[in-house]
Amino acid sequence: MENGFKTFAEVISFAVMREEESHEFYRDLAEKTDDPFLKPLFMDFAKEELQHKKMLLTIDAEALENMFEKIVTKQNDLGIAKKEENVKPDPQMAFGDALILAMKREDKSFELYSLLAEISENDDLSILFLGLAREEEQHKMRIEKTYKSLFGQ
Repeated sequence: MENGFKTFAEVISFAVMREEESHEFYRDLAEKTDDPFLKPLFMDFAKEELQHKKMLLTIDAEALENMFEKIVTKQNDLGIAKKEENVKPDPQMAFGDALILAMKREDKSFELYSLLAEISENDDLSILFLGLAREEEQHKMRIEKTYKSLFGQ
């Protein structure tokens, strides 16, 4: 495999590591903030990352089929993540900045998994990466919709 992954297990390990990093990132922000809106938001993001990890660790034929369904379901892209300026993580950040931070993080994960799907020489791994990319894209879309409904952009 050209991208450095030799087995399906290595791909899963990589994806699990990414989900763990994201979980810790959001959990740390939640622990550091006193903001009554940001704390539960960051905790929800952290929980979602743990759910992704659990899904990856228990992947089976049904999970792969669900992933395939996500691949063929294209998400609309509001483009907010691309338009907004980068923000630095800060426990006292404004709610809108927290949403921007999260949508950009999901967008980066989407781009990474999409690239890995594209360069993978193994069709099964490409499908797995596309499924992971779509999962991240769905999260970004949910955050973008929330941002748009609150801030009208």
